[in-house]
Amino acid sequence: MAEWMGAVVAGAAPRRLWHRLEPPLPLAATAVPAGLFTFVLGFVIGVPGFFAYAEAAADTNNTWMLQNISRVAAKDANYLTTGPVAISVLTLFAFLFLTPLGLLTTYLITTGAVRAVSAMVDDPRGDPILSGVYWGTTSLIAGAKRTSRQRARERLEGPEVPDRLVTGESAGLTADYVVIASRRKPEWEAGAIILTSTDWYRLGTPIDADMENGLRTLYPLTKLDAVEVVRRGIYYELPRLSQRSMQKPQKAKG
Repeated sequence: MAEWMGAVVAGAAPRRLWHRLEPPLPLAATAVPAGLFTFVLGFVIGVPGFFAYAEAAADTNNTWMLQNISRVAAKDANYLTTGPVAISVLTLFAFLFLTPLGLLTTYLITTGAVRAVSAMVDDPRGDPILSGVYWGTTSLIAGAKRTSRQRARERLEGPEVPDRLVTGESAGLTADYVVIASRRKPEWEAGAIILTSTDWYRLGTPIDADMENGLRTLYPLTKLDAVEVVRRGIYYELPRLSQRSMQKPQKAKG
């Protein structure tokens, strides 16, 4: 029972964190009750808050009306009392959308209902704000790590220079040609088809290698003898074949 009750409360956690909490907490199994718990909590907080707000608003309106009714003619008194009555009709909306407690009430009721319905159709989820904060935080951390790794790699690669083209034999690889790049190429992954103005090549597995001028990425290219259905084609013009001897590449550590 304690685990079940804990799961109902912890169900507000971002969905991506649930795998760390279950087991022991049955978060997926209690997703519907968790949504309903939030929904009911909105009413528990909001109803007393609304009555307190409405009472205070009524007192304010009545005080204003009594202070000003003696200042107008008797025939205009009816108009003076109509204003507070008309404003009182909007009290609920003013509470829900113009007060902190009302906004919290609206949020809990709305998100609780959405979470309960989503769980009923096998799409359980946590609290939207907590999920958004978690996503934003993890995205910033991941972005910072990628930037740090990229900068560290660029220090090893040195200044960016034009690509070189050598034969697969001179590079010690089983390929027709090898493109030597001082920077990694986006989307150049194993299996991609490199389309040039004259021939098509299949890209092998890229290799990081320590060479005389720094860290380099080797892209093995094997010429296609027959036309294939291209699912992932990359247009690229091969540089002129290098005639100078090449230092035997060594795989980079790590």
